[in-house]
Amino acid sequence: MKFACYVVIFLLCWLTPGWVESVSRGSGAGKMVEQPNLSKHEEQNQIDAWSSEREELLSRICDLNNQLEYVRAQQERYAADSSKQQENIRRIEEKQQGLKTLQGELEPYLNVVFVRLKRFVESDLPFLQEERAKRLAFVEESLGDFHLTASEKLRRLLEALQVEADYGRHPEVDEAFIDLAGKPTKVRLLRLGRLVIYYLAMDDQTAGRYDVNSGGWEELSGDSVPEIKSAIQMIGKSRTMELVNLPVAR
Repeated sequence: MKFACYVVIFLLCWLTPGWVESVSRGSGAGKMVEQPNLSKHEEQNQIDAWSSEREELLSRICDLNNQLEYVRAQQERYAADSSKQQENIRRIEEKQQGLKTLQGELEPYLNVVFVRLKRFVESDLPFLQEERAKRLAFVEESLGDFHLTASEKLRRLLEALQVEADYGRHPEVDEAFIDLAGKPTKVRLLRLGRLVIYYLAMDDQTAGRYDVNSGGWEELSGDSVPEIKSAIQMIGKSRTMELVNLPVAR
């Protein structure tokens, strides 16, 4: 019995290495057959992956080229706009410098014009004296106001000049107190622009005119009373227009 067991063990030991080797070779052969198939499959996968990556890269490069062209076009446009803006800034700076120079020359000139206007009003016919004096005071205060711009000072002075110019274009009738024979007397005044001013007493009995040379009022003859009265009525639109004969000073 022992001998049979020894024989079986010996046979197993002798057969096992060969059988294992044959099995190992068989397995190796199977692997050798399967390995080339797996490599080709993997290679194809890699080729497909590379092809896809190549397409993505080409698409990306195309997009980047388009973006680059757009950026270059924008850069050229911005460069042109920047050049225009710089030119505009240069022109504005030149204008500002010119305005500063003009402002420095304008304000002294405005003062000169105002002095001339004030002298003219003082030597002019005596009408609306209070109103005109207030206007002159307002302009004088404006010219001395450091918070006002030169353009605003010019505007206010031009307005005063325009008002004074308009006084010489239209006739006007008003009531006022004037100095007659050393006492204030209420009369109706007829002003023909800046040519002459007549007065008519409230009782329509006497009339006269302002003498620029003497600086006072002089009485006219009785023949002038109805003419002056008719002129006052026509300007007041209470009488139709017609020719009147009024004495005008030289």
